Order: sequence, then structure tokens, then C-alpha cells
Amino acid sequence: MCDWLRDLLGLPPAFSGVIQDTASVATLLALVSARERTTNYGASREGLQDRAAPLVIYTSAQAHSSVEKAALLAGFGRQFVRSLPLDEDFRMRAPALAAAIAADRTAGLRPCAVVATSGTTATTAMDPIGAIAAITRRERIWLHVDAAMGGTAMLLPECRHLWSGIEGADSIVVNPHKWMTVAFDCTLYLVRDPEHLVRVMSTNPSYLQTSMDAQVRNYRDWGIALGRRFRALKLWVTLREQGVAAIRARLRRDLANAQWLAAQVDAARPWRRVAPVTLQTVCVRHEPPGLSGEALDAHTRRWAQAINDSGAAYLTPAVVDGRWMVRVSIGIEATEARHVAELWQSMRAAASAAAAAAAAAGASAAGA
Repeated sequence: MCDWLRDLLGLPPAFSGVIQDTASVATLLALVSARERTTNYGASREGLQDRAAPLVIYTSAQAHSSVEKAALLAGFGRQFVRSLPLDEDFRMRAPALAAAIAADRTAGLRPCAVVATSGTTATTAMDPIGAIAAITRRERIWLHVDAAMGGTAMLLPECRHLWSGIEGADSIVVNPHKWMTVAFDCTLYLVRDPEHLVRVMSTNPSYLQTSMDAQVRNYRDWGIALGRRFRALKLWVTLREQGVAAIRARLRRDLANAQWLAAQVDAARPWRRVAPVTLQTVCVRHEPPGLSGEALDAHTRRWAQAINDSGAAYLTPAVVDGRWMVRVSIGIEATEARHVAELWQSMRAAASAAAAAAAAAGASAAGA
């Protein structure tokens, strides 16, 4: 199943895969693997107690929180996780990465790994994988690509330019249980060097040895857990029941619906789209005249909560550039164009009502 999905994503056959439970665990595996490669398998010697220079992890300010969590669990320490600045499209800036690595080397630190993101949680931004891979290759450090969300888009050949250079990654994570709608939990973790992963994760006590060990892959050596559920079955069932052509058609439908909504927002003032629509998520803010700062944040959260409370839809507010905005993520199997149109009408009504209430409250306070 891993090979099948790898091929559908357009990845080279050099990558081998294993199905994990979540992207959080896959990213932890990646950072542990990076640590061991950088330290020449230090875990088998002093481990975290060695006296060598500290290791450093690099990621962007829009990376998922699981990246920092994995870095902490892998023993790097929050002090040595670099959160890099973004460009105008909320992507990691490759020149900033190169500069940070150079500065850390000058300071006597050891750059260890970069975690790039293909489809950030807040805006679905796609970090420039090719430019980042060129740096990691030159610096000989690990490149892990978190494509938990955006990886599913690579089922569409027309989207693959968004992660151009992906063949330079050391590891990749894709979540079929997100936009591909495979039942939770089902995470594809791909590595370019499976022998390295096995060396890091292998355990071989006598009571686990079998006569087939030399003939088959034993996935207890491809991750943390020894026991595993049959997660590949639900991926197989989804692909066989829906068919690749139907899944691709649904993804294209979602992309088209997101572009339609983006066009409506762009044409309606005082609405503002606050990020490019790279995939199926539209990031918006309603900005009535006279509202700014914390008052605008309160307005944003108020109208989003009104829609969520109504049960008509569920929207997720998030902070970008220090201000709250609302994410409209279009990716459920049953969501058709008419539902998106109905949501847009609900958004306009809820925002107008919230703005009117805020104005009335302000007038009342002024009169008092």
C-alpha cells in the first residue's frame, strides 16, 4: 500500500514507506533519525549525555505545533528550535534558513535537521522545497517534509509543482486521513534510506525473532511501537471502493470551490482574503470601518462563533501576522458547490450582525 500511494503521489521509487498513526509520531521518528545520523548513532553510546555541541532544528513560524513537540521529545530543547521568518505568502524563506545555519555553525552549534511544510495548518502555504533541499544537501543535514495536509493534493499531477524538489527530502509524511478522507488514523511515512531508519529503530530480542526475519520487512523496526494495527486495510478499501479517478475528481471539485469562494471574498468589501488560496482553504477577515486591533479580533471571533453555534457549518479562527482571521477549509466528501454558496451567505449575515451589535454597543458606551 505504501508503494502504491507513493507512486500515485508521483514520488520516485527510492522512497520506502510505513504506515504510522499520526503525523506527530512520523515527525518524531524523522527528528530522532536526523539526530542519530548527525551524531553517528550517539544513542548507542552516550545518548543525550554526550558533551558535544548542541544540535539545532530549523522550521518556519507556520509549522505545526507537533514539530516543536517532536523536537522536545527527541531531546533537542526548545532553545535550539529555530522558527524562521516567512515571505509574503507565509512560506519559509530559504535565504533566512541559509543565514541561520551559517550563524549557528559560526557559534559552534551543529545544524541537524530542517522541517519544511507542504500545506501549513493556518494557510496551507507550501514551503519552497527545492530551494530548501539545495541548502540541506549542501549542508549535509536532514530534510523532513511535513505534507500531512498538502500531500494529498499531489494525487493531482497539476499540483506537484507545489512541492518541486521533493525528491531531495530524507523523509516525508502524508496524512490520507485528512483530505483524502481515509478513516482515522492512517499516516504515510516515507524515507529515502530505510536502512537508516531500521538501524535507529531496530530491536531484536530472542522472543521477537522468527524464521522469516531475513525474508520480509518487519515493521516493528520501522517505528516506535512493536505492535501494529492493520491500518493499510482502510487505505486499500478507500482506494478500491472510490477509485483513484473519483478521488482526484473530488479534490479538483474542492479546489474549484475554494477558488470560487476566494473570488466572492475579493469582490466584497469590507471582506479581505488574508492569504493566497494554494489548496482548498480560504483565509478571510471581515474588516468593518472603525474596527482595528483587539476590537477587530473580537469581531472576527464573534461572527465565526455565531456560525459555529448555528450548526450550519464549522469554521476555525487562527492567528496570522498577530491578528485573528477565519479559515474556511473545504474538503469533506459531501460538500458541494451549493453548500459553499450557502456558507458564504451565512458568513455575510453573521458578520453584518456582529458588526451592527458592536456598533450599537459602542454607541451605548459613548452615550453613557
